[in-house]
Amino acid sequence: MLTLLAASYQTSSPGGAEIVVILLFVLVGLAAIGVWLWSLIHCIRNKMLSDTNRIIGIVLIVLLGLLGSLIYLFLPRESQPQR
Repeated sequence: MLTLLAASYQTSSPGGAEIVVILLFVLVGLAAIGVWLWSLIHCIRNKMLSDTNRIIGIVLIVLLGLLGSLIYLFLPRESQPQR
């Protein structure tokens, strides 16, 4: 009886396909964190944004995460510095 229970609880090591999927998810997650961080730093240091637009951008990026970062990065920019 114990051997049947032990046999049913054996764990197998992940195969090649599982490792590739896990690695893909890790890389996509790291890329998402990188885009989020880059857009936040860009918004904070961008001299072409007015103070109001900078605050809106920071709030958008922080509250919406990756979606906010993508929205910020694809919004049109003004060509003249505000200061």
